[in-house]
Amino acid sequence: SCSRSISFCFLVLLTRLSAAMSKKINWPSDWKEAAGEQTIAMREQKELPIKLFSSWFCPFAQRAWIAMEEKGVKYQWIEINPYEVDPSQPGGYTKKALPLSEKKKRFPGFVETSPSGLVPGLDNQGERVHDSLIVVEYIDEAFDGPALLPSSALLRAQQRKWSNYVTEAIQKHYYTMIIAQEKDTQEEFRGKFYDACRHFAQHMAPVSKGPFFLGDEFSMVDIALAPFWQRFIWVGGFYRGLEFPDDDAFTRMNVWWDAVSKRPSVANTLVCKPRLIASYKQYARNEATSNYGKMIQRNIARHKASKVKSIASGLAGKATYSRAALIAGCAASGAVGYILGMKSK
Repeated sequence: SCSRSISFCFLVLLTRLSAAMSKKINWPSDWKEAAGEQTIAMREQKELPIKLFSSWFCPFAQRAWIAMEEKGVKYQWIEINPYEVDPSQPGGYTKKALPLSEKKKRFPGFVETSPSGLVPGLDNQGERVHDSLIVVEYIDEAFDGPALLPSSALLRAQQRKWSNYVTEAIQKHYYTMIIAQEKDTQEEFRGKFYDACRHFAQHMAPVSKGPFFLGDEFSMVDIALAPFWQRFIWVGGFYRGLEFPDDDAFTRMNVWWDAVSKRPSVANTLVCKPRLIASYKQYARNEATSNYGKMIQRNIARHKASKVKSIASGLAGKATYSRAALIAGCAASGAVGYILGMKSK
């Protein structure tokens, strides 16, 4: 019993030490601590019964972080670095995921809270929840402070719908554009991203009623999108030259972001811009081995395979094409393997 207690204390100490050391590994001179880093430093100082397991760079975790700040909860920040550290890289950052077994060794309390080993995780005096939007809803219901969801059952349902739309459409199109290396795929998903944003903007309250999704009420949908919009502007602009079109939908989104980014609960989570940009270098090079990076990579592979199959099937349907002509016609698109598996006409 005593030895177990000592081992546990040692693991906790190791976790805090590794988190503290990782903050300043190979920091370039232009990296200055911003409001987000200052908030983390303040929240790390005291041992508290309410613990937020988070990662400074993660947009999903930032959702929970914003919610905690908005509600005014007194909580302890526990930094989780789920990746390997490479001291040769700025900040030591990689997107090479640690196996779950290693996360359990380094962050036992975190994995108890989030068994998948993904941030965010929230431990409210033994009540443990994980998954970003679930955590946001829990925070809204468990703590005093401004409501994050409306009282109307219909409006609450719509909040869940549009928060999920941010996750399943807007941000996935964006990250596909970031991770894809082929220019045509990047441009295709840039277009899908723009279309998804326009669809979202059409369902926002008019500016005359206020800047936020619901008008003058700041809500879960705003929290769901804010961390990603920050990355669309900073990271997308840097690695893919992402710029927003000059149309009514994006004018509405610009008004929204201007108000959201100035709200204290959001502003207090905005970290150093060049530091955040540097943390996405492996994504932009398609070198990430994180769970999320692998998911986007699989989606890109499926998308390519579907396009190749469509091209090959279209050519195969033309009776005038011989087997050799089909192979020649598909060579540039990578469909040769598909054609070779077909029967001769």
